Amino acid sequence: MAAFAGRSWTRQPSEGPAHYVLTGGQTRPSRDLRVETLLTACDPMPPTGSHIPEAEQALALCRGQPSSVAEIAALVDLPVQITKVVLSRLMDVGALAVAEKPAPRNHDDFVTLLEAVRDGLQRSL
Repeated sequence: MAAFAGRSWTRQPSEGPAHYVLTGGQTRPSRDLRVETLLTACDPMPPTGSHIPEAEQALALCRGQPSSVAEIAALVDLPVQITKVVLSRLMDVGALAVAEKPAPRNHDDFVTLLEAVRDGLQRSL
């Protein structure tokens, strides 16, 4: 089997060293964050020590409305694991918090929604 040389298997060069510096060598988040976890900003100004651009972008995304970890990772253009480390650090200093879950809806609301979808689909046929 011949060795493959000359071309990278990725579209862009690896960001490994830059990510290592960004997280200070930390590889695991201090918080249990899932990709669907919604976060909201607690403080209008970034805390001391969060002056890295990615952390400031994450805070800005969470200021207007809750944002998910996956959404933040995509918009900040970082791998999810690195994003989790950055977000958990922001949570540790009190800049971010898990957004409260909305109150559960009434069963009748779901039935009404499903009926509206059904009716709309029938009209489109």
